[in-house]
Amino acid sequence: MMKNITISKLDAAKRQLETVIRLYFLDGDPVSIHTLTSAAYNVIRDVNVKRGGDPMFVKDKALEFVKPEYRKEFRESLNKAENFFKHADKDHDQTLDFNPDQSEMLIWDAISTYSNLTGETPPLFKIFQAWFVCNKPEMFVPPEQIKRWLATTGPELASIGKTGFFNKWLPVVMQLGT
Repeated sequence: MMKNITISKLDAAKRQLETVIRLYFLDGDPVSIHTLTSAAYNVIRDVNVKRGGDPMFVKDKALEFVKPEYRKEFRESLNKAENFFKHADKDHDQTLDFNPDQSEMLIWDAISTYSNLTGETPPLFKIFQAWFVCNKPEMFVPPEQIKRWLATTGPELASIGKTGFFNKWLPVVMQLGT
């Protein structure tokens, strides 16, 4: 029989994100990835609000760029898959067209906010961040050192695929620690 464990909200979110990242890199089930990502995201978001942190990007700051009359629709579209995967009280006979890529932005945003709240960036978070930047360089304005690294190493790393990237860099990042 297992003993009870004492766990904080942020530790629960960290564990969920670490599990999500493993599933993501090993091509795990996209529905499970999104559901677990959403749970971690919402915990981090709630803690961030209670601590007076800067608004998270995906579900908060992005609304600044949406016209007021479309904000409710925008918010509902962000939460549609999350709610569909968790509830069946109003739509038990429905189906959903789901794009698994939407989980990536939530993971990235949750990782960034978790790191801001705790001052730590666990190794698995670093792996995801590196992969994300390598595969979406057009989205970021990285410092010069990262630009040089991306120019020389980024394309090769991106070409080995998610699982290859994960397997190559996990041992290196684990040695570096948090």
